[in-house]
Amino acid sequence: MNSKTPSLADLEARLSKLERESREWGHPSAAKPPAMPAASYDTLVVHRLELRDNAGKLRGLLTLSPDGPSLELYDPGEKLRAELSVDARGPSLVLYDAAGKVRVGLAVDVEADGPGLALFDAAGKLRAGLAVNGSGPRLVLADAAEKLRARLDVMADGPSLELYDAADKLRAGLGLDARGPVLGLSDAAGKLRAGLDVTADGPVLALFDAAEKLRARLGVMASSAGFELADPTGKVIWRAP
Repeated sequence: MNSKTPSLADLEARLSKLERESREWGHPSAAKPPAMPAASYDTLVVHRLELRDNAGKLRGLLTLSPDGPSLELYDPGEKLRAELSVDARGPSLVLYDAAGKVRVGLAVDVEADGPGLALFDAAGKLRAGLAVNGSGPRLVLADAAEKLRARLDVMADGPSLELYDAADKLRAGLGLDARGPVLGLSDAAGKLRAGLDVTADGPVLALFDAAEKLRARLGVMASSAGFELADPTGKVIWRAP
């Protein structure tokens, strides 16, 4: 036999090896497949990307629409709980409760000239808002009917607090500027009825009628105190001392 001709034992060994490899490729769990060569990609281009859990439920969604990109996050019940987006007005973040109601909104709005935070109750009603723009920060509080009830501003002149009734009428205002603190009280028609100032000279209390005419004034200055009464035209009719 030629020395280069394989013997029967050699052929049996080769056949046995091929049969073993054939079984391994037919049952991947029996042996690890050859390692794939490492690959790296600098860019992945998609217009919609879904993230699903092991049960096949949607948990995340990244999309690109004509308005801009958005990312949505879902809970195990596939309820939308958070949404982050960017459009022509700027970026915004919205958070939802388990019932699908908006509870928090955060945005940096070009039109509003600054960031804004909005808080909503379980009925989806706006109850509180905080914003900062070119004029300064502002905090607003609303009732269950979304009526403005309180507003706090910090402007260039100083801080101010305004309180409103259920009919959106301003009933009390407290401010502080370079001259000192001032308090104003109004009636249900929005008419100023009482004012209290604390100036550099001293405190002054002023009382007004329904037509906002000054009817009485009490002042305490550094050297003396005085009291005045006026008629409906505003003319002083009595003064002491």
